[in-house]
Amino acid sequence: MAVAVVSVWADGAQGNDKRLWALIAGVCAFGVVLITHLERRLVEKGRARAELRAAEAEAHLTQAYSTALQPLSDRVRQLTTLYGSVARLPASTPAQTVSDIERERRQILDAVLFAAVTLTAPPVGPTFVPRARCSFYLYDAATGDFTLEGTQPGHRTPRSVIDPVGAAHMRNEILGGGGKTFRIDGKNEPHSYLIPVGTGYKAVIAVPVIHGTEKVGILSVDAPEYSDFTGAHVTLMESLANILAASYALK
Repeated sequence: MAVAVVSVWADGAQGNDKRLWALIAGVCAFGVVLITHLERRLVEKGRARAELRAAEAEAHLTQAYSTALQPLSDRVRQLTTLYGSVARLPASTPAQTVSDIERERRQILDAVLFAAVTLTAPPVGPTFVPRARCSFYLYDAATGDFTLEGTQPGHRTPRSVIDPVGAAHMRNEILGGGGKTFRIDGKNEPHSYLIPVGTGYKAVIAVPVIHGTEKVGILSVDAPEYSDFTGAHVTLMESLANILAASYALK
């Protein structure tokens, strides 16, 4: 604003015209400053509203998962576990029936992996490639090893077999003690053996898949940034793990 007024005074003109043009220049400059300030305030208010709406949406999502999806998936797991404990398939089950069950279980696994990727870290433009990566590691109680049973996309394929140190971490801290969800959020937990350095992923939610007393494996979803995951995503992954556990209860 000061530059506009000074430029008018410095042009060599005299009299009332000069004062008028100086006034006009000052008013115009002041208007520009005022508009810029108002635009900045509108942007800040818009950002604040967006953050508020995002927080409200997350709260609603968390409530929906906690009050609807998680209890439902837990009851499905309990029901199938109960059924499986008293009505296991006989040793003489036809091979075709066993194959059909395995195919259905595979389809459930694929659906769980897809849901985890789709409902957690959202894709962003311009490519809209999925940013999350979800994997299921099947646990072998006889050897204590974990083997990759299935994965949904990501820019890097996860390890097919977990190394001994990582396997001990998964066995003791996630499957041990009846199962406990493990999350890497950059605050309480900054690092995990599940994601080696340099893979391009930081955030992790790893959930035990257990039915009854049988430890089936671990369902793990990864994302590039810690902020990609919220508390609602933890509940979502636990619900998906319940559904996956239910499919393994029927043998």
